[in-house]
Amino acid sequence: MAITLLDLYNKTASQPWSMFDNDAVENDDFEPALISAINKALVEIWCSYPFEFRLKHKKIITQKYINKYPLPDGTILQKSTKLGERYSVILNRRYLEFVENPELLEFELGKPEGFYIKNNSLCFYPAPDDTYTVNVDYLTFSVGVDSYNKPIYALCDADDKIVIPEKYEQLFLSTLMSKSMMYALSATSDENFSGYAIEYEKAYKLLIKSAGGRKKNRRISF
Repeated sequence: MAITLLDLYNKTASQPWSMFDNDAVENDDFEPALISAINKALVEIWCSYPFEFRLKHKKIITQKYINKYPLPDGTILQKSTKLGERYSVILNRRYLEFVENPELLEFELGKPEGFYIKNNSLCFYPAPDDTYTVNVDYLTFSVGVDSYNKPIYALCDADDKIVIPEKYEQLFLSTLMSKSMMYALSATSDENFSGYAIEYEKAYKLLIKSAGGRKKNRRISF
């Protein structure tokens, strides 16, 4: 399901004790304070747990002599295997090793056995001597898509949208709206702040429980 910013804005503005109008129809009707609160809450919730709707897959086709490729826009998953914890960077069903000290390596060509991160690039070692397919599983930082279906990292326009499975939609909305109101109220001394804080804690716990209850996969951000 897709939740547009316009719908989210009006639903949040309709919450009890809201000081915002809930009849927005276009960008010019948005109050910057509420947009800011919604985005702060969204990023906090989005990055707090490895939700299944954040899981993405990146396929990298290597080129001969080229060892640097763009990083995925998120955190690379770390999975438990028979050999212990391995980052989900896989070539021919084999997990590549994470290279701790790449500066000590000398240039070498061959089938990649390891990887490291340098200057915002995913680098393979040895440098590929042929064309290989490397698969990377990661949790995206992108919180939604715009009207052209391109990834976005904040909601700005009325038709920007969050795309999540229908089964999580109501719980996610409840969690997001209550947290947004906490940011909108700002002052913890506000008599209504504690009510939203309680509502948020309940909704968030239910959301996590419905999503699996605990973090099954570790991940790393580079």
